[in-house]
Amino acid sequence: MTENTRNNKTTLVLGGTGKTGRRVAERLMARGVLTRLGSRSGRPPFNWEDRTTWAPVMQNVESAYVSFYPDLAVPGAAETVGSFAKLAVANGVLLIFLSGNLAEG
Repeated sequence: MTENTRNNKTTLVLGGTGKTGRRVAERLMARGVLTRLGSRSGRPPFNWEDRTTWAPVMQNVESAYVSFYPDLAVPGAAETVGSFAKLAVANGVLLIFLSGNLAEG
């Protein structure tokens, strides 16, 4: 986490230790944005497969960059991400989603 000189709002970066999340987090911190990395090794930890980790990681968070691993096209992903989104909205968290192209088959 880094101190934000403009305000005390925190941005959560899910997948903050992954390929794109790490880059997003680095850029936010370079701008002085208070940033929380959402990962299994983060504090507090976050795990898509353990819904009990979702609410704690959103405490005192204003916005969240969301990338879903392994991919939004896997079975059950829409329900999982939808459940997370409902919880985030209920907590007043603005969501920004990373999206990808789905291969046509």
